[in-house]
Amino acid sequence: MENANNRSDLQAPTSGCSLDDIGEFHRDTAVTFGVFDGIHIGHQAVINTLLQHAGEQQLMSALVGFYPHPLAFLAPERCPSLLTPLSKRVEILQQLGIDKVIMLSFDAQIAAMSPAEFVKKVLLEKCRARHVVVGYACQFGKDRAGNADRLTALSQEYAFDVSIVPPTEIEGAPVHSTRIREALVRGDLRCGSQLLGRPYSLLGNVVHGDGRGKEIGFPTANIETQNQTCPPNGVYAIRAKLGEQWLDGVLNIGVRPTFNGTTVQVESHFFDFDEMIYGKSIEVFFVEKIRSERKFPNLEMLVQQIRRDITDAAKILEASTAFVPECHLKGNIT
Repeated sequence: MENANNRSDLQAPTSGCSLDDIGEFHRDTAVTFGVFDGIHIGHQAVINTLLQHAGEQQLMSALVGFYPHPLAFLAPERCPSLLTPLSKRVEILQQLGIDKVIMLSFDAQIAAMSPAEFVKKVLLEKCRARHVVVGYACQFGKDRAGNADRLTALSQEYAFDVSIVPPTEIEGAPVHSTRIREALVRGDLRCGSQLLGRPYSLLGNVVHGDGRGKEIGFPTANIETQNQTCPPNGVYAIRAKLGEQWLDGVLNIGVRPTFNGTTVQVESHFFDFDEMIYGKSIEVFFVEKIRSERKFPNLEMLVQQIRRDITDAAKILEASTAFVPECHLKGNIT
């Protein structure tokens, strides 16, 4: 595993890089490419196949991901919400054992490439690909003209191997990012987590709110989640990771109708915790929904309900086996 112990190489990028920013590869590779939002169990099947071939052929494993989503450049009005922000995406990919992770900006240069140009300039010249692994539904090149069949044809022209990974199915349907988003939006956390292969989480920085939670005795951490997919408004039992510290708590998604709010906010109250954490990054994992959001006739009734929510969340978390392993980051990022 290249640079597996080089911790200085493990700083997560904040944006995708350009094609010209990709450094020189010193070994031939088995490579895959795609958006990989969610890195769900279908993506993991592709990655496992990649690692298998890399090991058998003594190649370096490499993944070229597109960030942001190609639709953010091509048709922003149709760009889907995120399942995994960039830093989380890279973290998971490294945990899975990829030697080299490249997050490539989908820009005008990439968008204009024909399928053959993408294979030649990105996969062969930049990544020294000798084996390319993709999912059955891959699309690439200008106007998404490239697919698995086109890649196979190009492999014969340019002399590299190709492996096409069939769909991973759950309950008779293929696993894909759109299906996960749809499950989460309708509040089906069980399905979303099953398709992801892990509990769904939101990752963001803690920002200042209006302080209402502290005023009524339940200080909250407001989390700036940006364009991540959120489950329906309501109250959830959660586990959160703050640095190396794990916290239990409750999370509210909603507009806070009792205070006549209009903007959706994500705010967490952590049990037995009173540190100042403004500006810090935190990840919250959804364990179970407690109730939907509703408006209370007065502040006293809201406070009583929050107390019940905390009691319910504590019981849920005490009985829950949901956990997230500590990160063991590996690899090398460009």
